[in-house]
Amino acid sequence: MPITNINEKAQLIQPQQSKQSDAIYDQTQSKKELNSAIIRSQMEVSLKMGNEPMALLYKTALEAINEALDPTLETKPIQTAYDNQIDVSPEATAARIVSLATGFYHAFQQQNPDMASEESLDKFMTVISGGIDKGFKDARDILESLSVLDGEVATDINSTYDLVQEGLKHFMDNFLNKKESANDEE
Repeated sequence: MPITNINEKAQLIQPQQSKQSDAIYDQTQSKKELNSAIIRSQMEVSLKMGNEPMALLYKTALEAINEALDPTLETKPIQTAYDNQIDVSPEATAARIVSLATGFYHAFQQQNPDMASEESLDKFMTVISGGIDKGFKDARDILESLSVLDGEVATDINSTYDLVQEGLKHFMDNFLNKKESANDEE
């Protein structure tokens, strides 16, 4: 094949790849802008702004956990938790995030029967931790774009994140302690 044909084909492929990259970037930017616009309009309509950022944090974290678990579970596990009137204090929000995320461990184990229990726990914790981190990052990005990520809001989000991490560690420790106790009894 002559070099000119290769160069011509390369020139045809590069714009297509560039267009795909641009489309992905535009889609990501559009999603961020849409999320920001939705949150901004909700905040403008709301007469009670005090707990909105924490509610947003909770919703965003749940969506990210759901997204992280989606490839490993057959159904989307977290859909309606946010729809109810909820306490959005850091303690309550962290407790719900930990409870909902760790509540799917049994289903995760059933869908991964070939994994040893500790391997399964490690993989599960990696999956949900990634979802939780993504959820907190997304929530922070949205709140920052709305210029409300400061003072008490920032403190509450940081406190919630720390409490979630403590809750995940507690879940993991409890699991490992139960396994140790079961091994001691044998």
